[in-house]
Amino acid sequence: MVKVRLLKYTEGGVSLIANSARVSGIPETLGDREAVKMMVENDYGSVLEHVYFTFELSEISIALSRELLEHRIASHTARSTRYNLEKGFGYVVPSLLEGDSELRSLYLEAMETYRQYYAKLYDLMVAKGFSGEEAREAARYLLPMAAHTRYIWTVNARSLINFLGLRLCVRAAPEMRELALKIREAVAEIYPEIFGNIGCRGYNLGLCPENENRPPTCPYIGKIPTKKEVKAGKV
Repeated sequence: MVKVRLLKYTEGGVSLIANSARVSGIPETLGDREAVKMMVENDYGSVLEHVYFTFELSEISIALSRELLEHRIASHTARSTRYNLEKGFGYVVPSLLEGDSELRSLYLEAMETYRQYYAKLYDLMVAKGFSGEEAREAARYLLPMAAHTRYIWTVNARSLINFLGLRLCVRAAPEMRELALKIREAVAEIYPEIFGNIGCRGYNLGLCPENENRPPTCPYIGKIPTKKEVKAGKV
């Protein structure tokens, strides 16, 4: 299960964003919270970049960490498999397998095989005179994409809204969507003015850019039109 811990964030972010917006000329009479909500709702995003969050993400898969790298306007630090011995590594079990005991058993068996071969290769290399560093270097290539990693991620509020818009979509990978939901919960508790009304891109924009890729599981079908529908004048 994905774990999210907020390590640090910009304090006084609401007043910081509001004062930054006033530099651009919004009315001085507009209160801080109202100013921030207007910046978010109207997508005046540059002022949101002054507020940062640093998260510790753990029990995430190596596969998920690679997807995180697609969000480039952020700082990324991952657990090194070159310098950490990964014997008995933990791993993610895809939620799709939970309802089928045969498939889940096959998956668990495969993961245990990876664990055994990692340990066997490492131990044999050390026994043959290789250093621990050399053994870790070679054995890490046996680690599956499901293996757990630990990650420190620093991102500004504007980039975080973009991340949430993409990864809260029902089309997102289940593990990534779980991560996005937990991150939103953490930041909305601190700054509801920024994140309290943030959802997937379709919700944020009021139209769904997924168009024909929109799945039937989308909760906004019939409520939010697609981008193509809007451009075709069908709504």
